[in-house]
Amino acid sequence: MHKIYRLLAVAVAAATIAPTASALAQSCPTDIGAALAAACPCADDGHGQAWKNHGQYVKCVVHFRNDLRKAGCLDDAAKRTIASCAARSTCGKDGAVLCCVYDTSGVCSDPLADGVPAGTCSNDATIACDTNADCITASGPKVKRHDTTCTDHGGTVVGTGSVCSTCPIPPPTPVP
Repeated sequence: MHKIYRLLAVAVAAATIAPTASALAQSCPTDIGAALAAACPCADDGHGQAWKNHGQYVKCVVHFRNDLRKAGCLDDAAKRTIASCAARSTCGKDGAVLCCVYDTSGVCSDPLADGVPAGTCSNDATIACDTNADCITASGPKVKRHDTTCTDHGGTVVGTGSVCSTCPIPPPTPVP
């Protein structure tokens, strides 16, 4: 009878042992960013409610990141970057926006707009260009508390999210 109990205990223990790292890695999401956006959407808490505050959003992201870390899904850089990007986001900040400042003053030296970047930009000689649109540069994005804080300082509102994204080129057309 003791052998049956011992065999049963070994079987139960074997069934409850955590899967190997390679088995966990196979269950890692193929698109970490999309999985993160689904688990902790910036606009709401995943249940259709606005985040109570920015800290609640960051907490969600950190918990998700820790689950991915424990499953062996993240490299060292991603382990550090995910929480940092969440902390520097508009998520859970009522009215906050991402703001980019564009420099549209650059002129392309390419005399022929033929789809071949044969010129350089007057505002940055390291940029190869075909037209003046190729010479648009941006700084940011930065989190601003309100859209007017962005536009009053010469910026363009580019939406919400994390400063770890890039400013879109060309800049979006401002809404009147």
